[in-house]
Amino acid sequence: MPMSTLDPLDMDIVRELQEDGRRAFREVARNLSVPEATVRTRVKRMQDQGILQILAFTNPAKLGDAKLALLFVNVGPQEHERVVDTLGRWTEVSYLSTTMGTADICVQVLCHDNDALWRLKQRLRALPGVEEVRMMQEVKVHKIRFTIPGADIEL
Repeated sequence: MPMSTLDPLDMDIVRELQEDGRRAFREVARNLSVPEATVRTRVKRMQDQGILQILAFTNPAKLGDAKLALLFVNVGPQEHERVVDTLGRWTEVSYLSTTMGTADICVQVLCHDNDALWRLKQRLRALPGVEEVRMMQEVKVHKIRFTIPGADIEL
């Protein structure tokens, strides 16, 4: 379902939950002046459609020696889907996307330490179809936010 099918109330509910994913539906309903049942029904619909997922986010900087990195992967055209499927099962992978530009795939990983990061990169390089892996270690995340665009952005 494209995001443009969300009506203004759906978008307001999502924004409320983006501020605090643990916010009670009762409070969301009160803030938006709608019945609690409306909020509950709409949240369930958006979850069922894969539009909305409520989850806990960790701060890698608070995890001791944990290492966060971006890997840019080039693969043979026949191997793209297989590599994506494989990477999607790796527990270290926190973000995975197909890209257009200088890389075919962008992978964000969180590893226990530098040794684990190095082993992951070598494991990735060994996958059939992987032609090149470039890595950038993230040393400090200044902002991370997955939100819907503001009302001023045309969908």
